[in-house]
Amino acid sequence: MTKEELKKIPFRMVSHLSMEDEHCSTYKAVHPFLDLGMCIHQPYKDGVPKGKSYTHYMWNGKVYKSLEKLLDAMNQI
Repeated sequence: MTKEELKKIPFRMVSHLSMEDEHCSTYKAVHPFLDLGMCIHQPYKDGVPKGKSYTHYMWNGKVYKSLEKLLDAMNQI
């Protein structure tokens, strides 16, 4: 799978968690046979977004901390 193919997969929001120091939005792929999700983390300080957000990907019960590692795992099958 390539980055372009992954970007074409539709996701829907499953949950959002607002904490004092971080907000986390969780999404799940709409595809019925693909067990794929992602969490977007945004650091917060004093109620304002601070710093760069980062994304974790979940595929078949395993968490990948980068898009490259996720794609490597998917392409090894």
